[in-house]
This record gives sequence, C-alpha cells and structure tokens, in this order.
Amino acid sequence: MSKHSFHHEVFFYAGGGDGFLQGTLSAVNRALAIGAPVLVAVADGRAALLKDALGEDAERVSFVNMRELGRNPARIIPAWQEFLAEHPNGSGRGALGIGEPVWPGRSPAELVECERHEALLNLAFDDGPGWHLLCPYDLDGLDDHVIEAAQRNHPFLAREDSGQSNDAYVCEHEPPHPFDGDLPEPAAPVRELEFTCENLAELRHLVSAWADGESLDGERVEELVLAVNELATNSIRYGGGSGTLLLWREHDTLMCEVRDAGHIQGPLLGRARPRPEAQSGRGLWLVNQLCDLVQIRSAATGSAVRVHKHLA
Repeated sequence: MSKHSFHHEVFFYAGGGDGFLQGTLSAVNRALAIGAPVLVAVADGRAALLKDALGEDAERVSFVNMRELGRNPARIIPAWQEFLAEHPNGSGRGALGIGEPVWPGRSPAELVECERHEALLNLAFDDGPGWHLLCPYDLDGLDDHVIEAAQRNHPFLAREDSGQSNDAYVCEHEPPHPFDGDLPEPAAPVRELEFTCENLAELRHLVSAWADGESLDGERVEELVLAVNELATNSIRYGGGSGTLLLWREHDTLMCEVRDAGHIQGPLLGRARPRPEAQSGRGLWLVNQLCDLVQIRSAATGSAVRVHKHLA
C-alpha cells in the first residue's frame, strides 16, 4: 500500500456557491463516471447547489448535513469509516468524499478541534484502503489562521482538475498529538465538586439540577448527566480513583470539565465505534455522541475533558 493511498486534499474557493461548485462538481462527475461511491458532507445550502448542478445524477450521490454531523468534529471520522465499510469495493473505483467541517461562524473552540480532526484524518486512513477526500475551505469567510491550519493538515492541494503535493503539509513524519496543550481557563464563575466512587450519585444530581436551572431542555439534561457520569466513571477506573468536576456557563453554552490524574494516549480514542466485544473505549465514544463539542487535553501529569452543551 502506498504512503498516500488515502488522498486527503484541500480545496480553497472564493466567490461563494459558484466557487464551491467549480471545485466540487468536476470531482463528483469524475467519480460517478467510473461508478465510484460518493458521499458529500456539507451544509444543506451547499448540498442544494450541488444537487441542482448534478440534475438526475444527484440520485447517485449520498448527502449528509455537515452542520449536524460535524457539530462535534469527533463524529466525522466514524462517518467516513461507515461510508467505506458500506462500499468495501469502492476504494478500487475511486471512492470520493467531500467534507466541509469548517465554516464561517464556528466558535474558536470548535475551530481548534476541527484543526485537530483534520490532522487525525491522515492517521485514521493512511494505512487503509485508498480513497479520495476533498475538503473545501471558504476563502471569503474564514480567517487567515484557519486557512493556514488547513494548509498544514492536508497532504494534497487541489489545482484545477487535479491535486498536487502540498509543500505546507507538516505531518509527513510526525504523527498528530491531539491531546497536547492546555484548555483556556473558564470564562465565568465555576462550581466545583471533588468525586470518588462514593459520591457519583451526588455528582449526577448536581449536574442535573444545575443544567435544569440553566434552562437546558429535559432530554438534553439527561444527555449531559449521562456524559459527565461516563467521564467521572472513567476517572475512577483509569484516572487514579478520583477526580474533579467543574461546571460553568459561557454565553449560551453549558460547560462541564472532568479532571483527573490519568493519561489518555490513544489519539483516535472515542472516534471509532467500539466493537461489540470491546472491553473499553465505550465511554468517550458515548460522550462524543451526546455532546455538542468534546475537548480532551492529556499529559503524564493528568487529563482534562471538557464537554459543551448548547442551550439552543
């Protein structure tokens, strides 16, 4: 298998919808011409443009709303894995994915996690079947530092109807370290609880009462309680038997952070659906499904997992 059997390509476009179509329509048509499976994960507005341009051929393309799928970027890699699993012979016919995980209006925290996600794509798929993932980036709507990050994380750069090696790509020899660094300090007053296995019920009650008091909808309260309970349970099992829970609100988002003495090392942990027989790895997977954003930072000195739950 060649080093770049996975062709991860960035496409920078300007001019709104017309620019988007200029770089994506030809790629889809080429894939359809050879009978390759195609999955397009973009915002509904962009998807509508592409469907109109494809006409009847749009029925041969699968579409998913990236604003839903990619709200938490950790959910995107599993979607591509499922796409390839559904088309096991597709890689030999040039399977194509088009994914736009970064769009204007993303929060700073979301943009940080999107950058880490893009780097992890290369790790997740470089040693597997060959396929082509084209990632459009809106030059008119995104800041320069976002564009620079995209250049660093994509081995290939779209040029007209072909891709070329990207000299700005920096992950050729160094695998991504998605858990490195620190999270920003809370930007609002914090409620804090030290926990062990003895007071998990108290922890769940605290999260439930606090989220309900902040006007989070009932079902989403239950999701948040379940996610925090999973994180606390992981802390007890793998993080030294105890941890600290922090709760605070920033604008319209509820923030919960669990800190412990453990060290999370698997860079794709929580991003691959656990096998039915797996004995571990379910906790972070479930947390990623339940929360709008999940941020993990970990080192030998300890770990912090911060989850975001939007009120709206």
